[in-house]
Amino acid sequence: MKGYGTIGRGSVRKMLAASLVAAMMLTVCSCDEDSASLATSERLPYQWLDSNLLENAGKMADADLKDDFASAINYEWLSQQTEDMTFHVSAFGEVEKNVIQNKRALLDDESFQDENIDLLRTADELFCDWEYRDSIGVEPLKKYLDFIDGIKTLDDVTAYMLDNEKNPFAFSLIKLENATYIFSDGYQVLTLQKPETTLGASGYYVNISEDSYKAKEKVEYKVKYLLDRCGYSDKEIRNVLDGCFRFESKMNDLDGMVETIDYRDVVTRDEILEMAGNYPLRDMLEHYSIDTCNAFSGYTVYVDNLEKIYTQKNVEDMKAYFKVRLALESILYLDGGAYRCFLESKIDRTNPFAELATKDPDYSFFYLIQQSSLTAAMDQAYLDYYFNQETYDEIERVLNEIREQYRILINANENLSDESKTAVLDKLDKMRFNIIRPSNMADFSGVEFKSKADGGTYLDAMCILSRIKYEHIGDMVQMKTGKSYWDIYDGKLSTTSTNSNYYRGENTIYIQMGVLGAPIYSPDDPVEVKLATYGTVLGHEMSHAFDSNNISMDADYLPTTVITEQELSKWSDAENTIINHLSTFEAFEGSGKYDASSGVSGEVIADIEGVKVCLMIAEDYEDFDYDLFFRSYAMHWRSMNSKQEQMDAIKNDHHPLMYLRVNYTLMQFEEFDAAYGIKPGDGMYLPPEQRVFVW
Repeated sequence: MKGYGTIGRGSVRKMLAASLVAAMMLTVCSCDEDSASLATSERLPYQWLDSNLLENAGKMADADLKDDFASAINYEWLSQQTEDMTFHVSAFGEVEKNVIQNKRALLDDESFQDENIDLLRTADELFCDWEYRDSIGVEPLKKYLDFIDGIKTLDDVTAYMLDNEKNPFAFSLIKLENATYIFSDGYQVLTLQKPETTLGASGYYVNISEDSYKAKEKVEYKVKYLLDRCGYSDKEIRNVLDGCFRFESKMNDLDGMVETIDYRDVVTRDEILEMAGNYPLRDMLEHYSIDTCNAFSGYTVYVDNLEKIYTQKNVEDMKAYFKVRLALESILYLDGGAYRCFLESKIDRTNPFAELATKDPDYSFFYLIQQSSLTAAMDQAYLDYYFNQETYDEIERVLNEIREQYRILINANENLSDESKTAVLDKLDKMRFNIIRPSNMADFSGVEFKSKADGGTYLDAMCILSRIKYEHIGDMVQMKTGKSYWDIYDGKLSTTSTNSNYYRGENTIYIQMGVLGAPIYSPDDPVEVKLATYGTVLGHEMSHAFDSNNISMDADYLPTTVITEQELSKWSDAENTIINHLSTFEAFEGSGKYDASSGVSGEVIADIEGVKVCLMIAEDYEDFDYDLFFRSYAMHWRSMNSKQEQMDAIKNDHHPLMYLRVNYTLMQFEEFDAAYGIKPGDGMYLPPEQRVFVW
């Protein structure tokens, strides 16, 4: 056995004639320099149906798997779906729904008791009792707006930023974070960030565009609604918004609207305090007990200029900035009217297919938990309740097996020099796996929220959670953790999220517990299903260590200096081939031709390589069921989207549309051709010389 359940090893199954095998060895990497410019005849001639749209279910009934595999395999499933989209209707959506239901079951199980779960139950009571929330309306927001109104002087601004009882989201003009992959003398570096601005991108404050107008419209819609309910006049609301935008423009001007920062440029404590000038950074560090940290990076140019706007003259505009940020952050914690306003603001008015989307109440609650330090309590309770050692062991075995397949591919690559191969293999050997369990445990001992019975609100709880967040950041930068330290308080890496990631700065793959559920993972599935689902996901993530963005970086994310431009050009050739192929597709009328640039092509390559390494593993199993493998892969990427969701994905998601993840990926493989008798003229056929492999 190799750790994939009960299927045993056997001899390699020979599927194809030697001539076809030889033909399929041709890859984009072996094409000449002009291969990136494909002739029209080399573009995909077949228009697959967008089998992710519910309205297309009826059109999929007669789909032939030789022409449109995704439609043929997923027709029956899609035709049974309804328009209930409170959870995303997909394999990943099913897993996410199961995680949410598991969390709810955990909270409702009164036999499970500890400090973490008690705190979560109080938060649940404050957030999920809509009758209680409707009864108090926007009073919680008014209370905290009044604190801002009390600010008169620059000293008052300093006092407000450091008062966690009056400032529920710990607003300040510098945001503290810990860099998990940058170290100084063994300690994580404390990064100083520009705080969020309400419109998002810095360019929106100087260049009027459709996107900037849309962002401003959404901000004003929510702020006007909330401040009006809090008793502000139209003129007062306009003044608050104008003051906020004016101050944010001054913030952006401090560093020339720099969008990218080299976090490896580290300065000492004395140097950063000198840069801060009259801005109370020293007070902020002392407030959160950050006493011994001596390594700082981030927006140091911004910090160096901050005292220029931290003046008495700008106090009123700073107050306006705090008020707008408070309104925007609070809207999800108030009553039903505020929540509906938030949902309405999410509608993209420029998307002709946009519509109001609602989410399951538990989904909203647990999502917001994940955005706060309380995510640690939730994840700890979930691990204590549901962790399974056998699952952990199996995932670890699969990752190591996939690593060995990449070793074979790297050694066999004819485009890399021996020196380059050595560098890439060193990175592969040093790759770390963080599986299911974070490195630390949650500790909320002594923490209490004011309950509903005592008149508490979720905003009151946020005061405590924000303080805990920054105190914990202080702890992290003042202890030696080592690289790949998985912090349970980091909501971006919550183990209950339905995701897996390759973090290039750490050369580490994170496999969260949330993604390891049916239909993506089940311990009783046959090997074909396991490899087609989570196996290809793991292979996909590992491939990112060697994609066009990362192939020339070593395990410490420093340039190797040995990968040549000629070698790197092969990735560009592959990406250009994909862009040309997929540009022929239009998901539905009005969506426009599909654009696979801006990162999509790189994700396509990762999908292809993920399937490739799993098919290499399949060769070690006698009588491997390739039909089951390919069908399982197609079902793995099934989904049902509205046109709004599909348009949002086309515009904003750097992953390919799911039906393309099925069809375009599978048509690359000789094993797929052999399993179904695919031949020239079939919609799922791609000539060998056009197939895309970088390894």
